Amino acid sequence: MEINLKQLGEQAIESTTGSRKMKLSENASSMVFQLFTKNVYSNPIGTVVREITSNCFDSHIEANVNSPVIIRKTVIDETINISFIDFGVGMSPDRVYDIYGTYFESTKRVDNTQIGGFGIGGKTPLAYKRSTGQGEGEYDNSFYVITRFDGTEYIYLIYEGEETPVISELHSQPTKERNGTEVRIPVLEKDLQTFQKEMVKQLYYFENIIFEGFEYEGEYSKEMVYPMSNDYQILKAKTFLFRGDDYNNYMHICLGRVAYPIDYSVLGLTSYDYNIPIALSLNVGDIGVTVSRESLDYSEETIKLLKKKLEEAKAEILTMITKQYKKIKTLEEYFKLKTDFGKLEFKNGTSLYVGDMIKQKDVDFSNFKYSFMKMPSDKQLFKFFFDVKTYGKKTKSRYGESTSYEGSYESLHLKNNLLHFEDEFNRKIVKQAYLKDRFTTYFIINRKKIDTNWMRADIADLFNVQVDNFVDANGKPTKFIQSLLDMQEEYMNIVRRETLNYDTFEVPEDFIIRRKRDAGITPEMRKLTIPVRFGTNGRDRIKLKVLLDYKMPIFYGTSDDEYQINEMKELFETLFHNRSAVSSCTYSGELRTNNSYNDDKDKKSIMFIQIAKGNVKYMKFCKNANHISTFKTKMLYRKEETIMRYFTIYPMVEKFNDLPKFYRRGFIDKINNDLGLKVNMVNDYIDNLPYILKSSSLYYEKNNLSRYFKLDDVKLSKEEQEIKNIVTELTAIAEKNIKNLSYFNIPYSVDDLDDQLITLLELAIEF
Repeated sequence: MEINLKQLGEQAIESTTGSRKMKLSENASSMVFQLFTKNVYSNPIGTVVREITSNCFDSHIEANVNSPVIIRKTVIDETINISFIDFGVGMSPDRVYDIYGTYFESTKRVDNTQIGGFGIGGKTPLAYKRSTGQGEGEYDNSFYVITRFDGTEYIYLIYEGEETPVISELHSQPTKERNGTEVRIPVLEKDLQTFQKEMVKQLYYFENIIFEGFEYEGEYSKEMVYPMSNDYQILKAKTFLFRGDDYNNYMHICLGRVAYPIDYSVLGLTSYDYNIPIALSLNVGDIGVTVSRESLDYSEETIKLLKKKLEEAKAEILTMITKQYKKIKTLEEYFKLKTDFGKLEFKNGTSLYVGDMIKQKDVDFSNFKYSFMKMPSDKQLFKFFFDVKTYGKKTKSRYGESTSYEGSYESLHLKNNLLHFEDEFNRKIVKQAYLKDRFTTYFIINRKKIDTNWMRADIADLFNVQVDNFVDANGKPTKFIQSLLDMQEEYMNIVRRETLNYDTFEVPEDFIIRRKRDAGITPEMRKLTIPVRFGTNGRDRIKLKVLLDYKMPIFYGTSDDEYQINEMKELFETLFHNRSAVSSCTYSGELRTNNSYNDDKDKKSIMFIQIAKGNVKYMKFCKNANHISTFKTKMLYRKEETIMRYFTIYPMVEKFNDLPKFYRRGFIDKINNDLGLKVNMVNDYIDNLPYILKSSSLYYEKNNLSRYFKLDDVKLSKEEQEIKNIVTELTAIAEKNIKNLSYFNIPYSVDDLDDQLITLLELAIEF
């Protein structure tokens, strides 16, 4: 930013008695440093983000490079750090001490190509205070500067001294990396979201930034974390920028790259008149900012310029929306305008609502093909062009009116229970039964014949046109009637695209099968009760209605299949531990499961029943009934991969769990670090296994499962082989040291393992 340090005012003052320059006290340095590191910023975190990022871009401008600036989150020695990294000029030691380390000294005052200029922005990290927890008011505000300049990398620590901030060089070393600077700021975990929030806000119009390391890692909802996206677009018009409405819903300022809200009360304006989320595009130096750079400096010149820019932006938007609407030609484009009036659309797919700035009567429709006639609304046109009949369940409102569809362009997109036919409606009973089953209520649309005498009154009422003749001397539609027919065909094309074609859509085969099955169910059959046996439980009587209405799978068999039913039920309860088998049926017809009473019967339960051979005939009417012999292909196959992995993994898990706690609970870490790392690897592996893979319950089903799966024909993955080798190694060491370890009383907790016992164990244990 260009700043004239010598000119404080334009008015020359003549003195008759003499004059002296004002000056700072000799003891003022400490006070100035305190002011500009602690007290000048109302939003220290936001200021740090804005100023350090601005410095990065200024360095790129100075070096004439177009590389992206990187903002990176890292964790070093359990400390969260946020780094601002540029690939610009870098800093020599002289520049670090004489420019960067000197308040109010800057290299950016000669022109307006760079954002900075006051010489305090690079020191803003000192304003971010991190509580040390050592006492009330104790804090740390140090940060690091790592800079590469002409083949040498320098690392500095900058911190608050007793009287003034201090720059301390920690290290320097040769480097082959390009010039550039990293400002690394340690951040408290509680402040991380605030930093992310300020990055979104302060850097809203900064382009060419890459955020690294800010991926979601917490236990809370992702919506609670501010998104650090590298995927965004900034639309640039002549007078304004538009990215979205996350920064401000009112017109604001983008000065260079930095966003500032506008205080409309200072301008004597009402903010509501500027309720559009765009940024007035201004160059650095066009208007002034306060020394803290947190807000605009509202001088008379600034107020005058802002008012001018606000009106220029409104005028450009009005020109853009007018030009957009002037392109409207088709009926659908007209409908879109009416539905989303005031929606300014951009080439990148984004849009901006500016409807408060333009009235529909002011829109130029000169290119619209039907501009010569009065245009009704989309609903009025739909009712004029089409007939709609309601089918299925015709519900009635509280006023006794039956369900109907009035039609609109928008509802054609939103509703899924609309159909159309072209010429003649051929009613299909199966098709209509399916539509009722799928939608309950549905609507069928067909177009009216509008070029007939009985439509005269409707045409006059809707279009304010008196039609004397529908055809000319040659028997062809008159010009106006032909326009209506063309418009109807356009509307019909929209209907064709957005609704189902009644004539061509096909009823799913499974519905036809189910319909045939249901056709054989009589009311008397639903009242019947039959004896059933749920697995190994006693016999119950159950109404056929309960079985017919049951939506989940039913696996049935007769007394010949008793063993297989019980075996499959046991496998199901083991493998599908989050689901339940029905265990009984109450007199009232409520189904009970082993771990719930009726709650999950329609979602997670399944039924294994033994029935009499004479009752098998009823099973074909049940929605999802299968003979028990199909259980493997219907259900068991889903767990094939789990089963095969189990009999590969569980023996290793069991072998590891059988080891003495000395080899499993971290004690071995104290004696042999390498072996401790291997033990940790095994524990991590087992902890991350699904419950079923480390439970002993499935192991007892091995004989049953071996009849369906080749349990010995499984190859270990690379990771599994590594775990098996470690367990084998630990087992061998444990067997070798059984006697030696028996002499020691190993404590319950690793924390209770004292140094003397560790020394003795190191001498006694053989590896």
